[in-house]
Amino acid sequence: CIRRWIDADTVSYILLGLHAEKYAADPATDAMAFFLKRTQLANGQWRIIAHRPPLESSDIEVTAASMRALQLYAPAAVKSDYDQAARRATAWLAAAPTRSNEDRAFKLLGLTWGRAAAGAIQKAGRALVAEQRPDGGWAQLPSMDSDAYATGQTLVALAESGAITPANPIYQRGVQFLLKTQCEDGSWRVRTRALPLQPRAHRPRAALDQ
Repeated sequence: CIRRWIDADTVSYILLGLHAEKYAADPATDAMAFFLKRTQLANGQWRIIAHRPPLESSDIEVTAASMRALQLYAPAAVKSDYDQAARRATAWLAAAPTRSNEDRAFKLLGLTWGRAAAGAIQKAGRALVAEQRPDGGWAQLPSMDSDAYATGQTLVALAESGAITPANPIYQRGVQFLLKTQCEDGSWRVRTRALPLQPRAHRPRAALDQ
């Protein structure tokens, strides 16, 4: 029942967030890492369960994020088993075809985290760079315009992987796109492409405020 209602994407992001806050491993993180390892498929990948693009739409993203979470929170007593799971995930990522910017960005991140061969990382980096638009940004899908979500994740992946440096003109064009599209309040607006799961009921405002 637990596996039915909890997915690897949610658990992996929880662990990545905890690590960003320098949270030390404990029995709770051990349990989440165990869950991730148990839900990995035999070919090394994880599968997305929900379909709420862009955050929940990519097997490549959930595989890269889950692999990274295992690297960060593998229980010390069985670390070798978790290292093997990470290697299987890296091998799957290296061969996985990409269809979206989410795929390309997380393939580059996953190969970097998994210490894949330099040639594979460079190839993934070139594929991501090649999708830059004339306005300097990146789009989530070929049919969409550039936006802050796709551009931001691309710049993070390129910088973290070392595919290009922040001083590179390609990177700087992406930065300029973000600066030009930032709202006055400091935020960015990205139009959703996910179907609403819980549509807002058409009720009088007074009822909504109660």
